[in-house]
Amino acid sequence: MQVIKYISLESIDSTNTYAKKNAKLFDDEFTVIQSKIQLSGRGRMDRVFISDNEEGAWFSLVIKPKRNEVSPKQSLLIPIMAALAVAVSIEDIYKIKCGIKWPNDILINYRKVCGILCESQTVNDSINYMIIGIGINVNQSSFNKQIKDIATSLLIETEKNLPVDLLIQNICGNLLSLYDKIKHGKTACIIDKWNQYSLMDNTVITYTKEQSSYTALSKGIDSTGRLVIEQDGEINYLDSNEIRLKIQGA
Repeated sequence: MQVIKYISLESIDSTNTYAKKNAKLFDDEFTVIQSKIQLSGRGRMDRVFISDNEEGAWFSLVIKPKRNEVSPKQSLLIPIMAALAVAVSIEDIYKIKCGIKWPNDILINYRKVCGILCESQTVNDSINYMIIGIGINVNQSSFNKQIKDIATSLLIETEKNLPVDLLIQNICGNLLSLYDKIKHGKTACIIDKWNQYSLMDNTVITYTKEQSSYTALSKGIDSTGRLVIEQDGEINYLDSNEIRLKIQGA
């Protein structure tokens, strides 16, 4: 039976930052750090993630695999797995289907309800730890002017005010189940399920790479989680670590 250790905090700069600083001290395979408030929440590519309130689910899951249990190549699917776990939990609990903007932004009506930041440490092709940081707007009824035009919450979209802990526990259960599939090489089902929530099928995108912007047609993801695009009549592949991306309609 898989056991998760939970660490609950009142306030922290960032659960991912806390996880990175303390990962070597965690003895369990799975550790969740949850904070009621994040004062300096972080998103992908050094973006700020506003989470300075008690209305959201702000948490990080630290995975410490046994030596050579998961390869660096397999770990590339962790962001895809994380987005799928969140989308499935939201649909199960709130009965509303989200859309996933590659690699792992969760949108409802093209407004962001959840962001995910995945980080890891690898030494000599062996993964020391992986951190999945998840921030979900749960019970907010409004947002500040910085993000009010691009953000939403589960309360706004469903009119359901539900406990944050219920959602976190459900997501963590899904994460462990999907992670087990990755460990055993059963990744095709993760890709297929992710595509059921994807907003990236034949979608016009604009992406920025090395300070230049390009337009392309998204064609979904490949077996390693890269975005497949059609650009100037050719098929290319994008890595989420190197680009910023916008999709049509959001």
